[in-house]
Amino acid sequence: MINMALCPKKRKTKTGKIYYELWEVKWINGKVVSKYVGYLGKSPKTKQELTPEQLLPYVNKLLDIGLSDVDISQVLAKMNINTDVWPITKIIIEHDRTLKKLFLKFK
Repeated sequence: MINMALCPKKRKTKTGKIYYELWEVKWINGKVVSKYVGYLGKSPKTKQELTPEQLLPYVNKLLDIGLSDVDISQVLAKMNINTDVWPITKIIIEHDRTLKKLFLKFK
């Protein structure tokens, strides 16, 4: 039996700066196996897992070049996504075929 979860982990550098990473954690044959998935930056809310059904109604709106940060925040609120990235300079749709998951990333 395999149970899997995606977990943000907090890391601290020698200089005291804090950053976050995304790890896949699962049980295989009674043992915990962790796999590094990606860098999240200074906030764990920069990468959100979504289903295609959650994303598709809002793709056209998010791709509008003239959208302000406030408008983007309103669209994300409608999608039930909380992010503390400000200002949002990049919106990245990431399809991880290995994990079979869809992510929305903010920078």
